[in-house]
Amino acid sequence: MGRRKNGQGWVKILPDGRCRMRQRVGVNDNGVPKILTVTGKTEAECIKKMRKKSDPYINGITGKGSDFLKKATLTELCNLHLQEHMNQRDRLKPKSTDRREGTIRNQIEKYPIGRLQVPSVTPQDINGHIERLIRDGELAISSIEKVFDVINSAYKWAKSHYYTEYNPCDPVRDSIKNRLRNLKKRNTSEGVVIVLSDAQKQMIREYVNGLNDQPVYSQLFGLSVLLLMHTGMRVGELCALRWKDWINDSTPSLSINKTRNIIKDRIKDGGGYTPNENVVKNYHSRDIALSPEANEVLATMHTITPKKDPEDYILINRSETPSNPSNFDANVAKFYQRAGLSEEVSGAHILRRTCATDMHNQGCRIEDIAAYLGDTPETIRKYYVAMTKKVLSDGKVLNIVPIPKSN
Repeated sequence: MGRRKNGQGWVKILPDGRCRMRQRVGVNDNGVPKILTVTGKTEAECIKKMRKKSDPYINGITGKGSDFLKKATLTELCNLHLQEHMNQRDRLKPKSTDRREGTIRNQIEKYPIGRLQVPSVTPQDINGHIERLIRDGELAISSIEKVFDVINSAYKWAKSHYYTEYNPCDPVRDSIKNRLRNLKKRNTSEGVVIVLSDAQKQMIREYVNGLNDQPVYSQLFGLSVLLLMHTGMRVGELCALRWKDWINDSTPSLSINKTRNIIKDRIKDGGGYTPNENVVKNYHSRDIALSPEANEVLATMHTITPKKDPEDYILINRSETPSNPSNFDANVAKFYQRAGLSEEVSGAHILRRTCATDMHNQGCRIEDIAAYLGDTPETIRKYYVAMTKKVLSDGKVLNIVPIPKSN
């Protein structure tokens, strides 16, 4: 199937039998054609979805020729705002687009507020929705804050384009921000940072040393766990590393300048997900000096890997292709279990917290730890080695504040 008549777009049958429809609805500010895409089980379903999605572009959001603003729901407004940003080149990173789309789908559309028409949403509705998310207790405070930001930004965008004269978030913005800020502070002061104990770190080392008779990809994975423990890298940064990033000389170092993740494929027919590489989080590219232990891990990985060219990835899977964070997180749970660690040890982020806490206990400055891990001092202080926090290690609560040292 190809282009439909009367400028109704293009329809294509996907390999899985579904239909995908594209339709041009104008031109962006940069001159690039504005094209909308929908996917459905049948062509009729695509036409219905496209008619709904394209209405604000074809008929106009406001004006005598359209009642879109009066009929549109909050969910539709948030999606329209997202679509506008997606049409602007380099406005959003692919992963940010996926997260924002997920916020709209899971924390707005599924709730009563998502079905309210744009003009009817009140400040009380906004405040009530945020309070409901807090009471449910299923989301992190930062995620709830993201929900408010998505709604507020959508209304601000609509107001700046004269699509509406009122933003219901304005009267409650300060109170909601203060409420969430106080919850963050309370959670931070009451929180428990889980890190590996010395005994648990030794269990990991011994388990990795015992993998010599296992397939190469299993050995590489075990060594990569040690590498994260020694460097505090994020998993996405690890998955993006290539051998050209490792400098093995008298002063060994590692260049961390990219992150790798999986994003929703918005171009390829059939949809699904695809690998994506981008600059590191918060643009904290860095070259870090390697400890003898970390450099020895990399040297061992280089010795056993079948992929040694400078452009080859350091961490590969059984098919000798680069790994990704979602696969790593799934495999690390099995790794901990096989190494004999307790259930309190979970996720790869515990390795980053352990590295930061070890550095802090050795007397390192918070600012230096932040520079090494590619984060802000505020984040390190709040979530890794905060002075008022406790550390749960082997089921015991330990104070991480180091013994004061004399000058």
